[in-house]
Amino acid sequence: MVKRMKEGLIIKLYRERSGMTQTQLGKGICSVTHISKIESGNTKYSAEITDLICERLSIDLEKELADYKQLEKLLDDWLQMMIHQETYELDHIKEDIEENTFIHIPLLQQTYRILLARYWLTKGNLERGRSLLEQIQTRSEYLERKNKNLLSHTMGIYCLSVGKTKKAAQHLIDVNPLEYSNHEFYYHLASALHAMGAKVKAFHYCSLALSYFQKTNNFKRVLDTQLLMLSQMDSDPIYLKDDALNNYQELIKSCRRYNEGAKEVYIWHNLGVHYTSRGLYLEAINAYQMVFKTVRKAFSPSPQARSLKGVYSQFTYERKLHKRSTGGSLTNRYLLGRENVQPYLPSCLSRSPIAAQ
Repeated sequence: MVKRMKEGLIIKLYRERSGMTQTQLGKGICSVTHISKIESGNTKYSAEITDLICERLSIDLEKELADYKQLEKLLDDWLQMMIHQETYELDHIKEDIEENTFIHIPLLQQTYRILLARYWLTKGNLERGRSLLEQIQTRSEYLERKNKNLLSHTMGIYCLSVGKTKKAAQHLIDVNPLEYSNHEFYYHLASALHAMGAKVKAFHYCSLALSYFQKTNNFKRVLDTQLLMLSQMDSDPIYLKDDALNNYQELIKSCRRYNEGAKEVYIWHNLGVHYTSRGLYLEAINAYQMVFKTVRKAFSPSPQARSLKGVYSQFTYERKLHKRSTGGSLTNRYLLGRENVQPYLPSCLSRSPIAAQ
């Protein structure tokens, strides 16, 4: 059935390219009705009829089928690279996709345009991504079920990228996991719910995302998910210092194992924020100092700037505490020590992590 459908789409594409009508293509071979059913994949037909049609169109159907399957593989590879945060060949695969003849078949064109929107989001061009998604939404009633789920997922990613967490959650809730095999969307749903303060639900979807990333050997996203889960646990007032340290240290070991120095920077930063929120200022200072040591090996200016603010606030607090000045209460010193340093959450894209809102 699937092969018949693909053959029909190929025949239709080349018929339209040649400028033939269905009547002209079927003349002396079969009826117009039969040609219509062949093109829509709704009927069985003999090899003899296929050979005559392909001869009239001057195509080798087996070769064309191979090219069609190659495009399907390229589209899947492109998506997988974005899911795995491997951006080094994104542009090359994009060129290969656009050079494939069958990119003009509506079903594949739908998939390509949605993935192209995610490509632009991944590249940091939110405006191009938004514009493309809006165009696709105007004709969303014509999308196949798979592409409707893909669109909802990509819309969720866009909304997360611009801080519209409630809208992101609404789009992501619409994704049907029984129809859509990319369960990465659980991670994005967890991120949206976490930002909205729905910690229990966020942790649940984090667990589903973690399972998916582990099954697909996506170690970068396993780290992202574990960091998000730690951020949720940090909001629990009974989360013990030793437990936090052990969990963060395990995550740091994983970063070093997989050579993810940039992610290690964010983890040290978040550990500093964790200690600060519990009044453990000396421990926080040590964690922030590790940010600087790690940054030298994996340059990442954004967390460095945030951590400068954190380190400054901690040292200011310690200096005032040791001076035992009479001008400020312990509460004021505590607030000074906390100075609005925010934890980092992993980005929903393949770029630098974003600060929690």
